[in-house]
Amino acid sequence: MRLTLKATQLGLRNSTTRLPFRYGKACLTRCPQAILRVDLEVDGRIQAGYSGDCLPPSWFDKSPDKSFAEQIEDMLWVIGEAAASYLSELNGANSFFAAWRTTIERVHTACGTRNLPPLLASFGASVVERAILDAMCRAKQLSFADAVRVNLFGVHPGEIHPRLAGFQPSDWLPPQPRRTIFVRHTVGLADPLTSDSIPCDERLEDGFPQSLEEYIQRCGLRYLKVKVSNQLDRDIERIRVIAALIERYRGADYRVTLDGNEQYSNAEDFDRLIGAICQESVLRTFWANTIVVEQPLERGIALSAEHTQGIRELSQTKPVIIDESDGTLDSYDQAIALGYRGVSSKSCKGAIKSLLNAGLTWLHNERGRTSDYLMTGEDLCTVGVVPVQSDLCLVATLGLEHIERNGHHYHRGLSYLPKGQQEAALALHSDLYGEQFGVVAPRLIDGQLEIGSLQCVGFGFAAEPDMRAMRSPDEWEYASLE
Repeated sequence: MRLTLKATQLGLRNSTTRLPFRYGKACLTRCPQAILRVDLEVDGRIQAGYSGDCLPPSWFDKSPDKSFAEQIEDMLWVIGEAAASYLSELNGANSFFAAWRTTIERVHTACGTRNLPPLLASFGASVVERAILDAMCRAKQLSFADAVRVNLFGVHPGEIHPRLAGFQPSDWLPPQPRRTIFVRHTVGLADPLTSDSIPCDERLEDGFPQSLEEYIQRCGLRYLKVKVSNQLDRDIERIRVIAALIERYRGADYRVTLDGNEQYSNAEDFDRLIGAICQESVLRTFWANTIVVEQPLERGIALSAEHTQGIRELSQTKPVIIDESDGTLDSYDQAIALGYRGVSSKSCKGAIKSLLNAGLTWLHNERGRTSDYLMTGEDLCTVGVVPVQSDLCLVATLGLEHIERNGHHYHRGLSYLPKGQQEAALALHSDLYGEQFGVVAPRLIDGQLEIGSLQCVGFGFAAEPDMRAMRSPDEWEYASLE
């Protein structure tokens, strides 16, 4: 294909959560939702493509002295850097994959000169990457899953990971994408657990579940993602309540991931948490059903041999994976060498990167003959339409059975979007969405989402965003969040 990137356009729209989302040391209550449009010329024909993400506080960059306003400025800057690189590289001569490699290197270098973390560089590059992938799929009338399987994007895995030389993504992906997926419900650090723990004056009365107990009862949850805070007594007490709740309604039929969110500056503190869980007889089923431990150590030490002996020991019984430490293309390789047994897929870190990491997982699992290494699907509080559907489409292509999903929990469905865009999403993706309590929102039935309609032309969404309904970065003001 002859590819020429003609233009990019970034739009911002604010969203407000219905519940505060506390993860690590950050708490999300308001943030901009970003949508990027690209105009890509494919073999002489202009095709629009889109991507999107929220711009959250203190996830990409957890510098304690940096304000949310400064973090947003950095996020917008790195998206701009990536857009400039792709505009330069996709000039009718280069392939997408060549432009992708150059852009990642260029953006990481630019972030390094500004002392910005690699995870942020990956985010900026991924926003533009995903919009281009969407445009390519639309130009060729292919779904993302089909495009990956015929290698429309010209991915050469061996150029990034020599051990994958001679393979293509179709070698390790399932024959068909998933059409249903289990939701792994996030239990944030500020979430109410039981219904009777919510004070009367804090009841939302918006129709949607509010406590974890209500979500388990009404939505049939069987997968949970439990966040811990490095406050041992508080964490153990919360885990006791969570375990009692899920076992009251599901017995032993549930699964858990434990998310450290980089809260631990040394492995010994995390070892104390694991030791305390194992000593509690009431948590025996909870620990037996814990399928993975996610990123306990802060990224500054998480890939350091001298700080990860405890990780190596724990990984012999429970897989420990990286998430925030997955900032570069070789992070997963480094992690495996240190004893980690997996990595997260998150569209904000790059769709191509997820595909390649899935290949490494497959290879370490003896080309699918074992299951010692794993990939999980994680969330960046994605909401509809573009961010959440592209992310679901990616993990459906990877064949993952469950994914962390929390945007529908912390946001009131698609309420931040104009009514017309909500209705378009409902009309074109009626398996995923339903009319609920006056808004269009994802329908969670028996713990699952129906996602068959995401196998449409493009990167998981048939309802295109209205860029006119958003503000450009020059027009948008941080004060509008207050």
